[in-house]
Amino acid sequence: MVSIIAKRVPIAHPVIAFLLKMPPTLKGVSLALLSTALFTVVGVLVRVLSDSIDLFQILLFRQLVFLSLLMPAIVGNLEVLLKPKRLKLHTFRILGAFVALYLGFLTVSNIPLADATALGFTQVLFVACISRLFLAEAISSTRLFTIVVGFIGVMLVVQPSFEQTSMLYTLLGLIAALGAAVAVICVRKVAQVEPRITLLAYQAIFVGLMALIPSILVWQWPSGYELALLIGVGVLSSIAQWIGVTAYKYGEANVIANMEYTKIIYSLLFGYWLFAEKPDAWAMIGAIVIVMSAVLPMLFKKKTKAE
Repeated sequence: MVSIIAKRVPIAHPVIAFLLKMPPTLKGVSLALLSTALFTVVGVLVRVLSDSIDLFQILLFRQLVFLSLLMPAIVGNLEVLLKPKRLKLHTFRILGAFVALYLGFLTVSNIPLADATALGFTQVLFVACISRLFLAEAISSTRLFTIVVGFIGVMLVVQPSFEQTSMLYTLLGLIAALGAAVAVICVRKVAQVEPRITLLAYQAIFVGLMALIPSILVWQWPSGYELALLIGVGVLSSIAQWIGVTAYKYGEANVIANMEYTKIIYSLLFGYWLFAEKPDAWAMIGAIVIVMSAVLPMLFKKKTKAE
């Protein structure tokens, strides 16, 4: 497939050749950085669309595009999809994903992009707590460091006030992160007995169905420009997810996972460039703290191995 792209798109050949020559870890990191950038762009598109299109409708279009891309795999694995093995976990996972997506869209549409992104990082805290309470998973000192310092960085970026509107969307952002954490934990358990297509297809279908009725109640036909942006949300989300998963094939899981924290840098840049959102000094310090909370344990681990 790579050779076909290179032949049809001449400019792609040197780019692809460069990527293929990269060391595996660097290749994985590069893909992860691209994935996080695309997810940040999706947040920007949702924010632009939310001025004229209801969030349920945006979510519905996202799922429809995702479902269309998955359709060949769904048709080929229909027998497997009709026999789920962990129905209860699938249900909690779908509910968590719906809460995460809808409230995440709501948050990014109403508060500065960097704030919404920073709140999303509390998912790490919730995953650790849920894993400890319900799965009896131990939390290493390195993981605890990342969680505590990262959370301090989040608070420096968001700087939550006691104004009613600010507190409301801060709370919704935290609930979205909790929903995402529930979905992650469920995926971790279900993936042990179910193929990947089951996880992807169930989320695409059932989250879409949950958004369908609210979308119908507030439906308005999008303009050509809005339709292009709606399709863009679905396509970019799908590509970003695929690239993100592919990144784990080349690099160590802990290295690739830490690239997620670069979202805060992307969101600060996009927020300033597109929405004139100027972060203050504390927000900039918070962004640095968030990134360092992920980078320092990684550097310390490498140093320990070298010794």
